[in-house]
Amino acid sequence: MAEPSTINALEIDDGRDPSVQEFIDNTLAALIHGLSQTPAEANISITLKRRASPMACIINPITGALESSPRVETHRKYSWPGKTAHEAWKFTVILRILAILDQAIRTGQLISKRDIYYIDPEFFRVQYIVDHIVDDLAYTIGVNRTALNVEAAAKGLVTGDFRLIRGSHILIDAQSVTEDSLIPRIKDGDEIDISRVRWVLVIEKEAVFHRLARISYHTRALAGEGIMVTGKGYPDFMTRTFLRAISDSASNQSRHPPRFYALTDGDPHGMAIMSTYKYGSAAHLHQNARLSIPRLQWLGLRVTDIIAVPEVLGDTALLSLTMRDRKKIVAMLRNSPVWASDGPEPEWRAELQRMLVLNLKAEIEIL
Repeated sequence: MAEPSTINALEIDDGRDPSVQEFIDNTLAALIHGLSQTPAEANISITLKRRASPMACIINPITGALESSPRVETHRKYSWPGKTAHEAWKFTVILRILAILDQAIRTGQLISKRDIYYIDPEFFRVQYIVDHIVDDLAYTIGVNRTALNVEAAAKGLVTGDFRLIRGSHILIDAQSVTEDSLIPRIKDGDEIDISRVRWVLVIEKEAVFHRLARISYHTRALAGEGIMVTGKGYPDFMTRTFLRAISDSASNQSRHPPRFYALTDGDPHGMAIMSTYKYGSAAHLHQNARLSIPRLQWLGLRVTDIIAVPEVLGDTALLSLTMRDRKKIVAMLRNSPVWASDGPEPEWRAELQRMLVLNLKAEIEIL
């Protein structure tokens, strides 16, 4: 199998969000001022917004995206020297990460969360700490991670009939590319030509994506020319940005706009992945309105689809839910507005309930 093309995947964006540098400068200036005061006068602290739990989220009726309820926004203050050793350590971790981000922004260097962690793994202790603070900083400032010059390596794959246009130049002409490619990075002002596309299929698993790509399903489908995308599980920011750009292009097509479909496992994780594409994630509440795909439709896989044709797929097509699966279903039904009894997806909710009652799930590899 050919290696995916990396055209434009990691190109650095020269445009900088001034709010990021302003936040860093103001925070560092306040800390320096605090250090110059007497201990009695000093108020050395960093305050970050806390991302809401799914229970405190709403579906915005205008954008159709998962967002934090404005009534429950909370903050967390980290002080120096702090009331405990842990608070003092957390304060220094935030300060260290701010300094790393400041240097990356000033030098125009793209870094990953993993890069930050390995600058001093003994100090940061675990990767999760870096991940959490970077996301909290982005949420506090109101930007995405790329505005902090933090970006993961491209993960998602795409194949199909599209052209990425930047200015007056065609940056990518996928019509002339036969193999699958890494998801390209989309910048403000980019245009995507999908004038010949009739459908877009978002596939949960890479193996199924490759199986369909090998037979050129995107060019041979009876429904016409299409685009296939996989985020290899839960999608990264770049994959969601790319799909949203395609969705926006589809909105501008007055004649025959393409339809968007999701093909995922018939289990709670597959349905949660589909929800991330359509409504967004709790990690990017401040960005979901710019990343969600309201037009996304559920193609499958449903457990009820398999039960309906046992003579075709046999008894082995269905698997029993694990205890972890059952706990996740219960948490989804209880905590997220997407799956609420009065939520926007009654069919999704009903399918989760059927899984729970039947204690069954299905994987798309059986198709």
